[in-house]
Amino acid sequence: MLRQINMPKDVMPDLIRHPVYSWIPAYAGMTTIVAKVIIFFLTVLLMVICAEISCADEFRDETNRLVRIHSVPRRIVSLAPGITETLYALGLESRIVGVTTFCDWPVAARLKPRIGGFTNPSIEKIVALKPDLILATADGNRRETVLQLERLGLPVYVTNPSDTRSVLKSILRIGEITRQKKNARRLVGTLQKRLDCVTAQTRHRDKPRVFFQIGLEPMVTAGRGTLINEVIKRAGGVNVAGADLANYPRYSAEGIIGASPDIIVFAPMINDNKFEAVKRFWKNFPEVPAVKNRRIYPIDADLINRASPRLFDAVEIMAIFFHPDINISATCCPNDIPLSGH
Repeated sequence: MLRQINMPKDVMPDLIRHPVYSWIPAYAGMTTIVAKVIIFFLTVLLMVICAEISCADEFRDETNRLVRIHSVPRRIVSLAPGITETLYALGLESRIVGVTTFCDWPVAARLKPRIGGFTNPSIEKIVALKPDLILATADGNRRETVLQLERLGLPVYVTNPSDTRSVLKSILRIGEITRQKKNARRLVGTLQKRLDCVTAQTRHRDKPRVFFQIGLEPMVTAGRGTLINEVIKRAGGVNVAGADLANYPRYSAEGIIGASPDIIVFAPMINDNKFEAVKRFWKNFPEVPAVKNRRIYPIDADLINRASPRLFDAVEIMAIFFHPDINISATCCPNDIPLSGH
């Protein structure tokens, strides 16, 4: 137990004036100043941290909507096949709780709970999954669907990729909002290298005229504002419908004959495996260079229609169609992201 020591009053002044204790008043003043400085800097630091946390939860999506995400997303619903593929590529499969009926790649995605179609998802099913993040696309999901989910208080981030550059940007943004920045940067770096490699090998070559055929009856192609047009260009070709303002204009056989394509690339519609029928059809038009030189090729429509990392597979495959003597697989494809189907 501490005891109070009573010293004579006449001794106290001398003791305080002793050299050993002469620093006490100065130190006391200094301590007060230091304490105030420390408190000030701690306050500023706390304000900065709070501001950063607040800003980190708010994002501008690719349609310039402000989206607030309250935590690290753990229950993600994807409203587009390309988004689902991107989530898997980023290693986020365990966080996906719902996908559309069209989300069929990778194969594991088919086992995820279904929330309906691409353009008509079930709001009730989405709500029942209790998502903390919904990812949609401006190109395929209806604006009314986004607004309905938003009114229910659910965070909906909308992507809007239109070319390879914006696909890479979308991957980075999805990585940011899911707190997977490192994986997203690594993936984008790999995809960009693959794209650069194709460009380097095709830049100075003659560019063949390409007709991209979707289906047989009716015969549809891809115009200027499509990912397909972008892939043809990136692969070192010229889209014969690239100047068409319509995204997916219809063409007659006569129109294609007039366009005189060097190459025809055929993508079957859903449940439409008619490549042999297409080749038989074009045998009736031997004057078309692509027919005469037997340069009619099939491609998986999902590769070229979906804004996902597999779009870069499509660029490489098309580059091989256009320039058969280049060696894309050996020179452009790292082991971690192989060509689909190769």
